[in-house]
Amino acid sequence: MMKIAMLGSMGNINRLVIPQLVQAGHDVTVISTSDQRRATIEAAGAHAAIGTMTDIDFLSETFTGKDVVYLMLSGSIGTDPFAGAIEQAQIWRQAIENAGVKNVVDLSSIGADADEVAGSLHAYNLIEGVLRSLDINIAFVRPTGFYANLFSNLTSIKQDHAIYANNTADLEQKWVAPADIAAVVYPLIAHTPAGITVHYAYSDTFSGADFVTALQQALNMPDLHWVQISDEQYEQGLLTNGVPEKIAASLVQTSHYQRQPEQIYADLSAKQTAAGQVKLADFVRTFVDAFNGKGNHRSHTIAD
Repeated sequence: MMKIAMLGSMGNINRLVIPQLVQAGHDVTVISTSDQRRATIEAAGAHAAIGTMTDIDFLSETFTGKDVVYLMLSGSIGTDPFAGAIEQAQIWRQAIENAGVKNVVDLSSIGADADEVAGSLHAYNLIEGVLRSLDINIAFVRPTGFYANLFSNLTSIKQDHAIYANNTADLEQKWVAPADIAAVVYPLIAHTPAGITVHYAYSDTFSGADFVTALQQALNMPDLHWVQISDEQYEQGLLTNGVPEKIAASLVQTSHYQRQPEQIYADLSAKQTAAGQVKLADFVRTFVDAFNGKGNHRSHTIAD
């Protein structure tokens, strides 16, 4: 039996991992910012620790005595994503040192091996850089793009029968479901490898055109089409929706990096990472449910 502390509340990944850990006999403490999550956490067989990921004293106390700590970003890290990432990583590092933790699993991201060319994903490179200074066992999990991000297209599909993007329809990208991330995270928490290791998670590879074709059939919407917009239009749309200027610019840069799959997926391919179980056809069924107002589907993972 191990004692484990986990950031991320009962988010899309944790809600799959926590029951497995509890069933295996481990003592799990789940960190949440909301006391309203306490009942859900306890119903899963875990302990609730209510506080924030920016409170060093709270994290130090919560991490103390734990065999493994699972880290993930939840919520905003400020209007300057890179400064915010470094600050958060330094808080985690100090709390880990204070608590004497020897094993950490960190939910990072594809692109964490790149510098500023990766745009917003560079924040994860900075976080990994800070954590790598710790003399402990750290397993970095780098998922590709979340399937859930595709839910952001629901409105335009309903209103215009269109998907707007600043990348071409034939650009192939790798996508991942929470279940396939959980399948990577769980064994790393249960048995964290020695030293610093990197592990990728993805479910399927497909283009925007593939996604449109699948939805045309599933939604009975033969006129659904892909509309390529300019980088400027994409950035202006982000700003109009309240995204801070620095974050908007970094997201545009990320889209540039995504146009170079031979770079963004180089390390993933070198590690001969196997695809997970949740394929495009599986996600399309979930997308249709969301289109029809079934379920609680959001365009990104939220943990509180």
